Amino acid sequence: MTMNRFWLIVITLLFQNTLFAQREYNTCDSTQFILNNDTTIIAGKRNLYVYTNSVTSHLYDFSTSDTNQYIRDFDIVKPDLWFTVVGSRYIGGLTQLYKSIDHGQSWNIDTAHFSASNAQTVSFNFLRSINNLQHINGDTLIMFMHYYESGIIYSTDAGNTWTKWFDNLIVHYQGMLTCNDKYYLYSFEGDAFRPWMFGFDKNLLFTPDTNGAWNSFLLSSNHPLCSTANDTVNCIYAPTSGSRCDQYNYFKDFIDSVCISSDINHFENALFHIYPNPATNYLTVNVSLFEPASISIYNLFGNILSTTSISKPDSEFIIDVKDQPAGMYILQLKSKGKIYQIKYIKI
Repeated sequence: MTMNRFWLIVITLLFQNTLFAQREYNTCDSTQFILNNDTTIIAGKRNLYVYTNSVTSHLYDFSTSDTNQYIRDFDIVKPDLWFTVVGSRYIGGLTQLYKSIDHGQSWNIDTAHFSASNAQTVSFNFLRSINNLQHINGDTLIMFMHYYESGIIYSTDAGNTWTKWFDNLIVHYQGMLTCNDKYYLYSFEGDAFRPWMFGFDKNLLFTPDTNGAWNSFLLSSNHPLCSTANDTVNCIYAPTSGSRCDQYNYFKDFIDSVCISSDINHFENALFHIYPNPATNYLTVNVSLFEPASISIYNLFGNILSTTSISKPDSEFIIDVKDQPAGMYILQLKSKGKIYQIKYIKI
């Protein structure tokens, strides 16, 4: 088998996998990020690769002498700001956060989060054990930390400074999903608790605990409600029999099903339509509203690409998308304080 044929098979297998927000040793330890029209970054178990013009080349090796170490998370926050979390396959272990500002050519260990303000109550290992790094939008990042005593720290300046939001016991925070006006915080199972997820209004992000959903850990055994109660009204519980990636997919499928039905109702009420989808050069938007509105386009990093104001009803207009890189985008309509979204694909 030729080397090019070998990499073609590897790339094909990787591209068939879902882009996991979570990774697990020997289960779902490869993922990909589309940089532009012809370049994709592939994160394997311990190495980064560049796939461009049908050719795969090695970019960086994060291997260590410990064979249990692997890439636990990889994120491209901006084209020139990449992060990689390397740590043990065993949950709760220490990790190292690597940062690159030259498209992955060189990496430095980033310890800015070690001095997260308002984090005096947590253990030494808390800030040195990263489960997942997530880009919310713009320069806002959040990190889901540690196991059993787990919590969230956040940055609003692209990772230069960090602040603790909250932490609890008997939990293993991993990430957040989004649906309309809510975030959904999810946790994986542990020795004494099961995997769960609950939703909260987006305007509560980084706020004090005003509704009982979270507590700052005060050495008094604060446990999230979903961990210690069978609350099937406010909590979504995933099966415990699968891998952590199975649990993530369960939560993601749940959110997709909720958002799809919710979006359909919104579109019927707002009469908000786009075509063709997928689009090649132009996207036609038809809006039948009787109130002023605006339409914005976001990429999957949460960056706003354009905004158009609508001042008259029964509007139909064309958006030029031919210069957008191939991939998935979000078209967001705002009207009378409500937000409606639909995804489209640029090919």
